Amino acid sequence: MTLKDTSHPEIVAAKIVAVSGRTVKVVTEDGQTLRIPLSKTYQQDQTMLASLKDILKAGIWIPVNRQLKRLFRYDWLTAPTPIPVQANN
Repeated sequence: MTLKDTSHPEIVAAKIVAVSGRTVKVVTEDGQTLRIPLSKTYQQDQTMLASLKDILKAGIWIPVNRQLKRLFRYDWLTAPTPIPVQANN
């Protein structure tokens, strides 16, 4: 998977290849392997760890900051922008 429109070269698509209680190992779209340490909050969050394992099993690509070695709490999808309703005059 290649990102087509990003102004941040340090943000790349990555695939999770291993999840442990303290780190997530990912491979970026250009083949770079990164070990991403999980914060204490994430280490204790069983739902988060289960979600990461589900992403691993599904083979989903996720955004990763390669420079900071961090996961994002969100992905490339954003909520739709509401369109104001126009009154009919």
